Amino acid sequence: MNSYLAIIVSCLLGIVFGAVNGFFIAYLKITPFIVTLATGEIYKGIVYIITKGMPIVGVPEDAQFIANGVIGDILPTIVIIMIIICVILTIMLRRTKFGRHIFALGGNRNCAKIVGIKTERVEMMVYCLSGLLAATAGVLMTCKLASFQASIGANWVMPSVTASVLGGTSMTGGIGGVVGTVIGGLLSGTISTSITLMRVSSYWETVVTGGVVLIAVVIDAMKENPVMREKMVRMFKRK
Repeated sequence: MNSYLAIIVSCLLGIVFGAVNGFFIAYLKITPFIVTLATGEIYKGIVYIITKGMPIVGVPEDAQFIANGVIGDILPTIVIIMIIICVILTIMLRRTKFGRHIFALGGNRNCAKIVGIKTERVEMMVYCLSGLLAATAGVLMTCKLASFQASIGANWVMPSVTASVLGGTSMTGGIGGVVGTVIGGLLSGTISTSITLMRVSSYWETVVTGGVVLIAVVIDAMKENPVMREKMVRMFKRK
Protein backbone atom coordinates (compact mmCIF):
# COMPACT_ATOMS: atom_id res chain seq x y z
CA MET A 1 0.00 0.00 0.00
CA ASN A 2 1.15 3.54 -0.70
CA SER A 3 2.72 5.07 2.43
CA TYR A 4 0.52 8.15 2.55
CA LEU A 5 -2.61 6.11 1.85
CA ALA A 6 -1.68 3.82 4.76
CA ILE A 7 -1.26 6.87 7.02
CA ILE A 8 -4.68 8.22 6.01
CA VAL A 9 -6.31 4.83 6.64
CA SER A 10 -4.63 4.63 10.06
CA CYS A 11 -5.92 8.06 11.04
CA LEU A 12 -9.42 7.22 9.83
CA LEU A 13 -9.34 4.03 11.91
CA GLY A 14 -8.35 6.17 14.89
CA ILE A 15 -11.49 8.26 14.36
CA VAL A 16 -13.63 5.11 14.08
CA PHE A 17 -12.23 3.58 17.27
CA GLY A 18 -12.63 6.92 19.04
CA ALA A 19 -16.26 7.01 17.89
CA VAL A 20 -16.81 3.56 19.41
CA ASN A 21 -15.55 4.85 22.76
CA GLY A 22 -17.65 8.00 22.39
CA PHE A 23 -20.81 5.99 21.68
CA PHE A 24 -20.51 3.91 24.84
CA ILE A 25 -19.60 6.94 26.97
CA ALA A 26 -21.84 9.67 25.53
CA TYR A 27 -24.98 7.72 24.67
CA LEU A 28 -24.88 4.67 26.94
CA LYS A 29 -23.50 6.69 29.90
CA ILE A 30 -20.85 4.13 30.84
CA THR A 31 -17.91 5.32 32.95
CA PRO A 32 -15.17 6.60 30.60
CA PHE A 33 -12.37 4.90 32.53
CA ILE A 34 -14.00 1.48 32.17
CA VAL A 35 -14.83 1.94 28.49
CA THR A 36 -11.39 3.16 27.44
CA LEU A 37 -9.67 0.48 29.52
CA ALA A 38 -11.78 -2.28 27.96
CA THR A 39 -11.60 -1.04 24.37
CA GLY A 40 -7.87 -0.38 24.75
CA GLU A 41 -7.35 -4.04 25.55
CA ILE A 42 -9.60 -5.06 22.66
CA TYR A 43 -7.74 -2.88 20.16
CA LYS A 44 -4.38 -4.09 21.42
CA GLY A 45 -5.58 -7.68 21.12
CA ILE A 46 -6.66 -7.07 17.52
CA VAL A 47 -3.18 -5.75 16.71
CA TYR A 48 -1.60 -8.85 18.27
CA ILE A 49 -3.94 -11.09 16.23
CA ILE A 50 -3.13 -9.31 12.96
CA THR A 51 0.63 -9.12 13.54
CA LYS A 52 0.85 -12.42 15.46
CA GLY A 53 3.00 -10.57 17.98
CA MET A 54 5.75 -9.95 15.43
CA PRO A 55 7.19 -6.49 14.75
CA ILE A 56 6.51 -4.83 11.40
CA VAL A 57 9.63 -3.59 9.62
CA GLY A 58 10.47 -2.15 6.23
CA VAL A 59 8.79 1.25 6.59
CA PRO A 60 9.46 3.14 3.31
CA GLU A 61 11.89 6.06 3.37
CA ASP A 62 9.25 8.60 2.32
CA ALA A 63 7.25 7.67 5.42
CA GLN A 64 10.35 7.80 7.63
CA PHE A 65 11.02 11.35 6.43
CA ILE A 66 7.75 12.50 8.03
CA ALA A 67 9.20 11.92 11.50
CA ASN A 68 12.95 11.89 10.90
CA GLY A 69 13.36 14.58 8.26
CA VAL A 70 14.97 17.96 8.92
CA ILE A 71 13.92 21.14 7.12
CA GLY A 72 16.81 23.45 6.33
CA ASP A 73 19.17 21.38 8.49
CA ILE A 74 17.60 23.10 11.52
CA LEU A 75 13.97 22.22 12.20
CA PRO A 76 12.89 18.55 12.45
CA THR A 77 9.71 17.74 10.53
CA ILE A 78 8.17 16.09 13.59
CA VAL A 79 8.49 19.41 15.49
CA ILE A 80 6.79 21.23 12.61
CA ILE A 81 3.93 18.72 12.73
CA MET A 82 3.62 19.23 16.50
CA ILE A 83 3.49 23.02 16.09
CA ILE A 84 0.84 22.77 13.35
CA ILE A 85 -1.32 20.46 15.48
CA CYS A 86 -0.93 22.73 18.53
CA VAL A 87 -1.92 25.83 16.55
CA ILE A 88 -4.96 24.13 15.02
CA LEU A 89 -6.17 22.77 18.37
CA THR A 90 -5.57 26.09 20.15
CA ILE A 91 -7.59 27.98 17.54
CA MET A 92 -10.32 25.34 17.72
CA LEU A 93 -10.56 25.51 21.53
CA ARG A 94 -10.34 29.29 21.85
CA ARG A 95 -11.95 30.64 18.70
CA THR A 96 -14.70 28.22 17.65
CA LYS A 97 -18.14 27.36 18.96
CA PHE A 98 -17.15 23.71 19.23
CA GLY A 99 -14.24 24.63 21.48
CA ARG A 100 -16.46 26.70 23.77
CA HIS A 101 -18.90 23.81 23.94
CA ILE A 102 -16.06 21.48 25.02
CA PHE A 103 -15.15 23.78 27.92
CA ALA A 104 -18.81 24.19 28.85
CA LEU A 105 -19.32 20.43 28.83
CA GLY A 106 -16.24 19.90 30.98
CA GLY A 107 -17.22 22.67 33.39
CA ASN A 108 -20.82 21.64 34.04
CA ARG A 109 -22.64 19.09 31.91
CA ASN A 110 -26.11 19.91 33.28
CA CYS A 111 -25.74 23.65 32.69
CA ALA A 112 -24.39 22.98 29.20
CA LYS A 113 -27.46 20.90 28.42
CA ILE A 114 -29.81 23.53 29.82
CA VAL A 115 -28.41 26.25 27.55
CA GLY A 116 -28.99 24.06 24.50
CA ILE A 117 -25.61 22.40 23.90
CA LYS A 118 -25.99 18.92 22.44
CA THR A 119 -23.67 17.34 24.99
CA GLU A 120 -23.78 13.82 23.57
CA ARG A 121 -22.76 15.00 20.12
CA VAL A 122 -19.96 17.18 21.51
CA GLU A 123 -18.64 14.34 23.66
CA MET A 124 -18.79 11.96 20.71
CA MET A 125 -16.78 14.38 18.57
CA VAL A 126 -14.23 14.85 21.36
CA TYR A 127 -13.55 11.10 21.49
CA CYS A 128 -13.29 10.99 17.68
CA LEU A 129 -10.71 13.78 17.89
CA SER A 130 -8.90 11.91 20.65
CA GLY A 131 -8.78 8.78 18.48
CA LEU A 132 -7.43 10.80 15.55
CA LEU A 133 -4.65 12.33 17.66
CA ALA A 134 -3.77 8.94 19.17
CA ALA A 135 -3.55 7.43 15.69
CA THR A 136 -1.38 10.35 14.55
CA ALA A 137 0.97 9.76 17.47
CA GLY A 138 1.17 6.07 16.57
CA VAL A 139 1.91 6.87 12.93
CA LEU A 140 4.65 9.34 13.85
CA MET A 141 6.30 6.89 16.25
CA THR A 142 6.19 4.14 13.61
CA CYS A 143 7.76 6.46 11.04
CA LYS A 144 10.39 7.60 13.54
CA LEU A 145 11.42 4.07 14.54
CA ALA A 146 10.94 2.70 10.99
CA SER A 147 9.19 -0.27 12.60
CA PHE A 148 6.15 -1.11 14.66
CA GLN A 149 5.19 -3.48 17.44
CA ALA A 150 2.05 -3.73 19.53
CA SER A 151 3.79 -2.80 22.79
CA ILE A 152 4.61 0.71 21.53
CA GLY A 153 2.70 3.25 23.59
CA ALA A 154 1.95 0.88 26.46
CA ASN A 155 3.75 3.18 28.90
CA TRP A 156 2.53 6.49 27.47
CA VAL A 157 -0.49 6.86 29.76
CA MET A 158 1.31 8.29 32.79
CA PRO A 159 3.45 10.78 30.81
CA SER A 160 0.30 12.00 29.04
CA VAL A 161 -1.53 12.56 32.33
CA THR A 162 1.58 14.20 33.81
CA ALA A 163 1.87 16.65 30.91
CA SER A 164 -1.80 17.59 31.17
CA VAL A 165 -1.78 18.08 34.94
CA LEU A 166 1.48 20.05 34.99
CA GLY A 167 0.16 22.14 32.11
CA GLY A 168 -2.79 23.36 34.17
CA THR A 169 -5.56 21.06 32.96
CA SER A 170 -8.16 20.60 35.69
CA MET A 171 -9.08 17.02 36.48
CA THR A 172 -12.64 18.18 37.20
CA GLY A 173 -12.94 19.61 33.68
CA GLY A 174 -13.56 22.99 32.10
CA ILE A 175 -10.00 24.33 32.44
CA GLY A 176 -6.96 23.59 30.29
CA GLY A 177 -5.20 24.28 27.05
CA VAL A 178 -2.87 22.89 24.42
CA VAL A 179 0.03 25.26 25.06
CA GLY A 180 -0.02 24.47 28.78
CA THR A 181 0.01 20.75 28.01
CA VAL A 182 3.05 21.16 25.75
CA ILE A 183 4.83 23.08 28.52
CA GLY A 184 3.80 20.37 30.98
CA GLY A 185 5.31 17.76 28.68
CA LEU A 186 8.56 19.71 28.52
CA LEU A 187 8.62 19.96 32.33
CA SER A 188 7.98 16.23 32.63
CA GLY A 189 10.81 15.54 30.19
CA THR A 190 13.08 17.87 32.16
CA ILE A 191 12.37 15.91 35.33
CA SER A 192 13.23 12.61 33.62
CA THR A 193 16.40 14.04 32.09
CA SER A 194 17.48 15.58 35.41
CA ILE A 195 17.13 12.23 37.18
CA THR A 196 19.30 10.61 34.50
CA LEU A 197 21.95 13.35 34.67
CA MET A 198 22.04 13.07 38.48
CA ARG A 199 22.78 9.35 38.03
CA VAL A 200 19.79 8.43 40.14
CA SER A 201 18.30 4.98 39.57
CA SER A 202 15.71 4.99 36.80
CA TYR A 203 13.31 3.26 39.18
CA TRP A 204 13.06 6.52 41.11
CA GLU A 205 11.80 8.27 37.98
CA THR A 206 8.38 6.66 38.30
CA VAL A 207 8.26 7.54 42.00
CA VAL A 208 9.13 11.19 41.36
CA THR A 209 6.74 11.46 38.40
CA GLY A 210 3.88 9.96 40.39
CA GLY A 211 4.64 12.29 43.31
CA VAL A 212 4.65 15.36 41.07
CA VAL A 213 1.30 14.38 39.55
CA LEU A 214 -0.20 13.75 42.99
CA ILE A 215 0.97 17.13 44.29
CA ALA A 216 -0.37 18.89 41.19
CA VAL A 217 -3.75 17.16 41.54
CA VAL A 218 -3.98 18.10 45.24
CA ILE A 219 -3.20 21.74 44.42
CA ASP A 220 -5.82 21.67 41.67
CA ALA A 221 -8.38 20.17 44.06
CA MET A 222 -7.61 22.85 46.65
CA LYS A 223 -8.18 25.58 44.07
CA GLU A 224 -11.49 24.08 42.99
CA ASN A 225 -12.74 23.19 46.49
CA PRO A 226 -12.73 26.00 49.08
CA VAL A 227 -13.72 23.60 51.87
CA MET A 228 -10.70 21.39 51.20
CA ARG A 229 -8.48 24.47 51.01
CA GLU A 230 -9.64 25.67 54.41
CA LYS A 231 -9.07 22.22 55.92
CA MET A 232 -5.51 22.12 54.58
CA VAL A 233 -4.81 25.63 55.90
CA ARG A 234 -6.10 24.67 59.35
CA MET A 235 -4.00 21.50 59.29
CA PHE A 236 -0.79 23.39 58.59
CA LYS A 237 -1.64 26.09 61.15
CA ARG A 238 -1.97 23.46 63.84
CA LYS A 239 1.47 22.13 63.02
